[in-house]
Amino acid sequence: PYGATEEEFASRPVMGLGVGNTSSNTNNQKGFFSRLFGSKSNGIEPGPTNMTIGSLMKKRQAAIKIEPKVFFANERTFLAWLHSSVLLAGASVAIVSLSRDNLLSQLYGIILLPVAIAFITYSMHQYGKRAQMIRRRSPGPYEDIIGPSVLAVALILSIVAQFSIKLYQILH
Repeated sequence: PYGATEEEFASRPVMGLGVGNTSSNTNNQKGFFSRLFGSKSNGIEPGPTNMTIGSLMKKRQAAIKIEPKVFFANERTFLAWLHSSVLLAGASVAIVSLSRDNLLSQLYGIILLPVAIAFITYSMHQYGKRAQMIRRRSPGPYEDIIGPSVLAVALILSIVAQFSIKLYQILH
């Protein structure tokens, strides 16, 4: 950040962990559960015993600045997904309501409705996950490759199922 020096963000030793402590009190070197329930190690203590205090280094990271456009991009993406899911749900309801007499025609809309619900659920989940990552100022990754691919395959399968139902209807 502006006004900060390089030394403020340099790696520094971690103190006070009890690592490498040469005192005779071994309870400081035991973990929480070994102190609580007792150790079954027959006097052999696991872990590094020859390390000196301050030999562990803790990495420091600079603060991540989140610009307002990141919040708006997340909302814009959410609204785009909602737009697609509302169009799919609307098409599904329209198909079901306009094909009252034929059960096979109603299956078009019934097959499309779970895909629309999956789109809505995915968009809400991703929006919440990304908004939380932005609030925590997490460095990422923000992209998702698997979710849209699964939804695209589900949409393609529903279209193929609708096509096969129509083909069955024409042949019989």
